[in-house]
Amino acid sequence: MKNILDSFIENFWFAPQDAFLRAAEASIWSRQVFLPPVLDIGCGDGHFSKFLFKNQGEIEVGVDIDKNELKKAKNCRVYRKIVLANAERLPFGDGSFRTVVSNSTFEHIENDILAVAEVSRVLRKGGHFLFTVPLPRLTSVLKQMMKNKDEFARFNERVSHRHYRSYKEWRDILAKYGLKSVAREDYFPKETVRVWYRLFKLATFRPYKRELWSYLKDSPYGKLVPSGAVKWLLQKYTHHSWTNIFNPFGCWLFIRGVKEK
Repeated sequence: MKNILDSFIENFWFAPQDAFLRAAEASIWSRQVFLPPVLDIGCGDGHFSKFLFKNQGEIEVGVDIDKNELKKAKNCRVYRKIVLANAERLPFGDGSFRTVVSNSTFEHIENDILAVAEVSRVLRKGGHFLFTVPLPRLTSVLKQMMKNKDEFARFNERVSHRHYRSYKEWRDILAKYGLKSVAREDYFPKETVRVWYRLFKLATFRPYKRELWSYLKDSPYGKLVPSGAVKWLLQKYTHHSWTNIFNPFGCWLFIRGVKEK
């Protein structure tokens, strides 16, 4: 699994918190089977998808609400088709897909329950819905690390999290719309979240008008940074907490549901 982490650090060293979390999720996705046609909800610019779903082949459709991100996704060669759409109103017919996937997206959707209803509608009977979301446990762990409530409010605003639902809540929501939860995996326990949040604070620090990660990614100043040394330091800092990322007390959740009706 360290090879996955190293790959994400190599390609996303400028945003280490994302590299760390997405590497864990890539490990989960690499063990899944996608039956085509596949819909990815919240595909973004496709750059993470290229690594998250690298073993899955071409995905039939990717949707997102950000027009600018979709323009970039067209060049990633991950999706056969890119569609500008809201997950609460998917522009597809009933039973259009055998697999719907979504990585760290449903926590950002205002009416996530309506989005689940839409997933069920566009899934064929026997189709699979696979997704990752943060758990309420994440808020408890973060608040222990933060100075006050204002810091958590700023964090939540920055990451645009609207929901932190428990596994039981998700299981009941899925069941309401004819989907049965058949597998779950918890990941990123407290110790790992501590490492992740330190990386988050570093990357989102504003030395001037922009966050540090954006300077490192695409500004002239980023070229002055010895990226090789940064990657080496990140590997040293993250590897010690990598061995226990899949844990019953994890703060993020992967669910696989099957449409029964």
